[in-house]
Amino acid sequence: MKRPNALPFGLEKAELNRRLEQRLDDLAKKTKFYLRKDISLKEIAAALVTNRTYASRMINEVKGCKFNDYVNQLRLEKAEELFQTPNYMNTHSIRDLASDCGFASVSTFRRAFAKKFDRTPLNYVKRNGFKK
Repeated sequence: MKRPNALPFGLEKAELNRRLEQRLDDLAKKTKFYLRKDISLKEIAAALVTNRTYASRMINEVKGCKFNDYVNQLRLEKAEELFQTPNYMNTHSIRDLASDCGFASVSTFRRAFAKKFDRTPLNYVKRNGFKK
């Protein structure tokens, strides 16, 4: 029995990846799953109506990174959005920012942030005048 919304059997790898990527991008926009601290590849694969192997392979090949790195990229985009929210950093701490972006720990947030921006979140906030 065919699962609802299942991808047709026998798709070429490139087409399968394209369709899975589109589903993943739509899912991220609609559900903002990356804001959940406990999100798993297994859960995302189920939402994409595929298995973990196909979902993981697509993320690796198309997004160019592992699942956790992909989720952290989305979380850092959320952090950038919150930085631009007027007075957000005047009323929230770095810990709040990390939590509001879906990070389970401040240390994971700091590591991911420093990797992307070449500075700590606090240094970034001060340097860009987000805190008065």
